Order: sequence, then structure tokens, then C-alpha cells
Amino acid sequence: MTGAIDEVTPKQLPVTARGRRSRQALLDAAKVVFARDGFAEARITDIADTAKVAHGSFYTYFSSKEEVFVALLRELEDELRSPGAAGTADEHGKQHEPYESILRANTVYLDAYHRNREIMIVWEQVATLNAEVEDLRRAASDRFAARIEAAVRHWQGTGVADPALDAACAAVALTGMVSNFVYRLSARRGKFDLESSARQLSLLWANALGVRVPEHRV
Repeated sequence: MTGAIDEVTPKQLPVTARGRRSRQALLDAAKVVFARDGFAEARITDIADTAKVAHGSFYTYFSSKEEVFVALLRELEDELRSPGAAGTADEHGKQHEPYESILRANTVYLDAYHRNREIMIVWEQVATLNAEVEDLRRAASDRFAARIEAAVRHWQGTGVADPALDAACAAVALTGMVSNFVYRLSARRGKFDLESSARQLSLLWANALGVRVPEHRV
């Protein structure tokens, strides 16, 4: 991968609705091209052609292939880390059962990852070759682990999770288990059953944390 991500200065987001639609079309096209060709072989001209825009229009919204790649990864991160997926309460402040929060978080992540599996595999591969992309991947993982850590500490404080556990260590281990599971399954193009996978992983989380599993979920 050429170009340093840290050296890329993102262009300002368009202020008009038309501009935002054009930029999004390029992002959608970039996802297709990077997933199909990988980063090294992807070309700006292919992205523009897939988006059905003039080649020069690409530079209105992105300065380089590196910039559109990073913008795409940030968009994917938002989808993977859906707000509230690992929360302990809903929008009305009602407390969720810990297991239900775990199951919801894992289901959101697994579903988003698998739907975007081709580009996620490219992200993982590029991260092994480029320090800046690896930093971006690590930062995304750290943010997710931090949310899980906060939830674990909350559950420990309310007496529903094992107080002897190190919350930070548990969060890193459990989120790593999920991400590695879905990456390996996607890379091998194995059979994927979202409901079964989310349930089994969530049972492992619950057992590790000492969280009660509702009878109807056993």
C-alpha cells in the first residue's frame, strides 16, 4: 500500500445534498472495487467507472486512493459498532438483561462483518502490511473493547458478573474471540448461520463473565 494514511488530509465533506450523494456513490463503488481487486490492484478510474461519474469527479471528494479507503473503513466501523449495541439500557432508560445486551452486540457485529466480509478481509490483509491501517484497525477494536469493559464493570458493580475478573482483560479477550471467529469463517468462506453463531459466542461470553443466561436462551 503506497502513501501514508497519517499524511492524507481529508477533503471537507460536501455541503450540498447532491455533493453528499456523489461522495456516497464513490464510497459505495470503492467498496465494490476494493473487495473485488484488493487494495494494490484497485484503481481510481475503476472506482469512478463503477460509480458512473467522470474520472476527474473523484478528486472533488477524495485526494487519493488512500483517502477513499480510509473513509470507507471509517464508514464500515460505524456499521460494525452500532450505537447502543453493547449498552446496558435502551433509549428509554430501561435496563437490559446482561445476556441480552451481549447477544445484541454480538449479533450486530457478526451481521455487519459478514455482510461486508470481502472488504473486511481486505482491511485485515492491508493492516498486516501497513502500520497506519493497522493503527486504524487497532483503534476501532480498542473503542469496542472499551465499551464492553464499561458494561462489564457496570455488571460487576450490580452483582451480576464475576467481581474477580479484570474487566479490561476480559473485554479484550472476548471481543478478540468474536472478531477472530468471524474473520476466519469469512476468509475460509465457511457456512455462516448468524443466529447460531451469535448465540454460541454469547453463551461463551456469559459463562466467562459469570452472567446468568435466561432459561429461554439456553
